[in-house]
Amino acid sequence: MRINNNEFQKNANTSLVAQLIWKNPGISRVDIARELNLYRSTVTNIISSLIDNEVVYEGEEGSGVSRGGRKPITLHLNERFGIVAGFDIQPSHYRLVLLDITGHTLFEEQGKLEEADFDSIVVFLMDLVLEQVERLGLPLLAVVAGIPGIVESDQGIIRYAEPFGLRNYDFHSFVSSRYDVLVFVENDANCTAWLDMTINRNINLGDFICMIADYHEGNYQFDDRAGIGVGIGLCLDGKVYHGSHHSSGEICTLSWRGHNSGQTGLPEELLIKSVSDEEAWASFMVDLFSSLVPIVSVLDPRVFFIHGRPFNDERKLRALLSDRCPQFLDVLSKVGCTLYFDTNDATVVAKGAAMMFLQKLFAVPELSEIESKTHFDWDDVIDQVFPAKRTYVKLKQEETHG
Repeated sequence: MRINNNEFQKNANTSLVAQLIWKNPGISRVDIARELNLYRSTVTNIISSLIDNEVVYEGEEGSGVSRGGRKPITLHLNERFGIVAGFDIQPSHYRLVLLDITGHTLFEEQGKLEEADFDSIVVFLMDLVLEQVERLGLPLLAVVAGIPGIVESDQGIIRYAEPFGLRNYDFHSFVSSRYDVLVFVENDANCTAWLDMTINRNINLGDFICMIADYHEGNYQFDDRAGIGVGIGLCLDGKVYHGSHHSSGEICTLSWRGHNSGQTGLPEELLIKSVSDEEAWASFMVDLFSSLVPIVSVLDPRVFFIHGRPFNDERKLRALLSDRCPQFLDVLSKVGCTLYFDTNDATVVAKGAAMMFLQKLFAVPELSEIESKTHFDWDDVIDQVFPAKRTYVKLKQEETHG
């Protein structure tokens, strides 16, 4: 694919300008030009285009910079520009959120999944989304799914998802061939990395680790094991790290051996009891956190985020680690890493999935991303909102080349 440098630069500048407004609602054109070191005329042209396409609106005037000076006009993202849907798809249940482009939650729902194949589950979730989108009366910009397993996110392919028995499942093609919407899929733990990156977008987090855990009820339709499932997300140098084979974060604990299925070598009976039995839960946690000691030591993260119901009693977990796994707390202290608990929101994966789209929307893509199947730019997003405009442009292009 031949890269058009002018188009790339235009989209890059648009993303940088929109990103500043996203991070700093109420910022002015002058401040944007100064912050990005762009000509004021360039910023004016970009802002005019964003206003014309209803991405941005002008707010009330701010205070003058000097006595008698002209008051700058503030700029804000238009919350009604469109909706991003985020799924968290687990073997026995789903979670769904709809966000506006500022990241504000418009709708959330969770529920059990009926016995059905994976295709039918995806269609069921899309029907839920379309029902709510119609109710809200806003355009649907994108759909992003978080799923446990090995996901090649830049191609939209689920390479391997053991709980669902999926191998090389083309999620992107399945959805995009049936629905006119931008489509993405990501590993569920990586979704939490996108979440933490987005929530803290005005803070230099540096490298960080996030861990998500959930209780599995044992859905034998998909041969899912009962117990606690865990995933790790890594953010290195400001980017979510996927690994050489897209399987970064697929943790195996120290007790795991090659003949074991799942993530650990602990007995099956103990894993099943870990959902409700205090000592079984404690044994699982000791096995897990002792396995994380070398990871923290080698990676030297600034923050370690913890998400998920199995970790929701912070005081109890810290006491357990202090008593039976002090090496984990010690290594955090050694590298100067902060342990941060965010365990009360059950929709973190679904929100993180949707926020992956927002992060990509407001970021300059790397050249290597442009040839990926899931690459999009501002023209693609605006086309989602104004399909009539897309048809008009296509007709004009056909007339020109005809």
